[in-house]
Formats: sequence, structure tokens, C-alpha cells
Amino acid sequence: MIEKLDKQRGDSRVELLTKCQLEIKGKKYNCLVDNISTTGASVEMAAMDLDHIQVGDTGTLVVLLLSPVTYHCRVVRRSSDQIGVQFVDQ
Repeated sequence: MIEKLDKQRGDSRVELLTKCQLEIKGKKYNCLVDNISTTGASVEMAAMDLDHIQVGDTGTLVVLLLSPVTYHCRVVRRSSDQIGVQFVDQ
């Protein structure tokens, strides 16, 4: 794992590749986290799944670390094969 300080976010991001499951609007998507911090994560997804997700959508992200960790999140960025989520209080 590589840790780096992200100047825009003001926290350290840890680069890793691990399985996760994103649930938005009652639908579950299997995807991969490619980096994570205390405030959010970057998630790789299949392009066809991204058609159903918009910036501003809220849901939960379950990241498979040593044990599953669940975060409530909001989509803050979207590209052709990736989204950025910000962790939020429920």
C-alpha cells in the first residue's frame, strides 16, 4: 500500500485494490476500491453500472478489508469507469 497526502482533501489516501459492494437506490454493485482515505474513496465500476449512478446519489459502500467495513456515502465524482464517494454521517 502506498500512502500519500492529497492536498485538495487535506488527508492521506491509501492506494490499494480490494473488493467492495456499493448499494445505491436499492441496487447492489460489485466493484473495486482503488484508494481510500478517512473522508472518501475512489471506486472502479463496470461502465454499464455507471449508467444508473449520478453525482449526488447516496448509499452505502462495504469495503472488504480484514473484515467488511460499511460507510454511508455520497457520489461526488463520476467518470467512464470510476466514481468518487465522500463518506457522510447517516
